[in-house]
Amino acid sequence: MRLRNKPWVKEYLANNEKYLIKWDKTSKINLGDLFENKNQPVHLEIGCGKGNFITKHALQEHNINFIGMEKEETVVGVALKKTITEFQQQNREISNLKYFNDFAEDLSDIFTKESIDKTYLNFSDPWPKASHTKKRLTYRTFLDIYANIIKSHGLLEFKTDNDGLFAFSLEEIADNKNWELIYQTTDLYADAEALKNNIQTEYETKFHNLGKNINKLIIKKTF
Repeated sequence: MRLRNKPWVKEYLANNEKYLIKWDKTSKINLGDLFENKNQPVHLEIGCGKGNFITKHALQEHNINFIGMEKEETVVGVALKKTITEFQQQNREISNLKYFNDFAEDLSDIFTKESIDKTYLNFSDPWPKASHTKKRLTYRTFLDIYANIIKSHGLLEFKTDNDGLFAFSLEEIADNKNWELIYQTTDLYADAEALKNNIQTEYETKFHNLGKNINKLIIKKTF
């Protein structure tokens, strides 16, 4: 997600750095050092956007630690501000959510092997040009990266409004022995059972209100 530069972001992040993950690139992050309850599962959202999805999850699931990852610093600032506001409205301390400003390509260098319990990809950039295929976050090399950092038999959930990207993703998964497809739909809002615990992202709300079908799949690590 891209947003216009917001002049308040740098100072805001500096004043709230306790909610940010810092990586010095010399060693992998020790997840046990990040959260008050180091024994809780860790869920990672790659491309957290303005933070609605991961904030709602963190508020509802106290027993899970969440990391929101975003490559744009401005977006991280907007997401963190939303999180702080919503937690304050509920008189809650933020103990199970932190944000991280970095790129998905670096995941294997950032996190230790099999340290993440579950990963979310929500409305990722479709990179529609054929020359940009390798940039898609469901491309085979990314699937291998996720398999490296996700725990044994862990899950990855993917939602998108882009039908072409969804079809491409299913093809990549079918050719990857590290993953088993356990759920798929091209119309999430026609599946009442799947909607019971569904939390919308900003893009999801927008496209669903426009009448666009929402695609979703869940894959499970095979080893």
